Amino acid sequence: MSNIKVTIVGVGGAGCNTISRLKSKKFTKYNMLAVNTDTQMLETVKTSGVFAIGPILTNGFGSGGNPRIGREAAKESLDQLSTILEGQDLVILTTGLGGGTGTGATPVIASLAKKLGALVIVVATKPFGFEGNLRKQYSDRAVKSILRASDSFIEINNDGLLAMNNDDKTLEDSFKQADIALINIVEEITSVIADSGLINIDFADVKNMLTKSGKTYISKSKIGKNQKMDDIYLDLKRNLLMNYGFQSAKKVLLSIKSSPQFSLNELNLIATKISSFLDQPQNILIGVNNTYHKKNIIEATLIAADLKFTFNEIDTPPFVFTDNNDQTYHSKNESVKMSPLLNFKKLIKLPIGFN
Repeated sequence: MSNIKVTIVGVGGAGCNTISRLKSKKFTKYNMLAVNTDTQMLETVKTSGVFAIGPILTNGFGSGGNPRIGREAAKESLDQLSTILEGQDLVILTTGLGGGTGTGATPVIASLAKKLGALVIVVATKPFGFEGNLRKQYSDRAVKSILRASDSFIEINNDGLLAMNNDDKTLEDSFKQADIALINIVEEITSVIADSGLINIDFADVKNMLTKSGKTYISKSKIGKNQKMDDIYLDLKRNLLMNYGFQSAKKVLLSIKSSPQFSLNELNLIATKISSFLDQPQNILIGVNNTYHKKNIIEATLIAADLKFTFNEIDTPPFVFTDNNDQTYHSKNESVKMSPLLNFKKLIKLPIGFN
């Protein structure tokens, strides 16, 4: 893992929040970058590289919830983004869909990273149903663009939080769960690559599985040794934050952390259950780290890729975001007033050692 260059990019407000939380968990092995059109929000991100995209277009004031502005802001800053992302082996983008910057800029940044040779994974939350049809439409259309632009797309359905919450939880606590879901997925992806074990999974394995894999399912289970092994399978199968399952997956990665007492029969039971659930599996990759010294705990992470769907995301032509009420956007063919207040160098802040 030491030779693998990884950059985790948070795009827009939700993505930047994820970066802040990831950094607090001491993700020191990876480059961390918060990207936004809102410079005021970026000033709150103290422990990561920050990059204000589209300074000429937005004046640092944000995208106003307009994905078209988010997209054009990313395009304005492509040269600088290229310099930052060049040479990376893995780029993970985290964002929330339905607004402006994350929705519009994420497909552009994903496409750039992919062209630069990185394996590109996008992890995104979709808006709650009560947030209205416009945000849902923006989100759905962004998914189509992301599927074309990235290698692997993991979609978190915020409505799944409703089934996980009780009346005692505050609104803030509920929204934090969405952030935590993003964080957990990023942690699982990176830990699968970083951890060595008795049966090892390396970056080449992960890249081979996830390259051009489309929609991806990810789930995690943790049980005690006194629980039934079936509980792991049931937990992996039931992820309330995803509105799709993994039965149609052609490629599956199963990573297990256990104590040295973990047996071949236990591995066989878990893997057989997973395999029997799949329709037409082509490749099942298994990794076991049996140096995890919590003797009574077994952890399993499932990443299922190359899912089959009936809708035609990939074949749909790129969607052009429009907003009849938008008064702030300027196309490339229009004159754009340069702001004398912006010092572009101050809008890009990369930590020492960012590579």
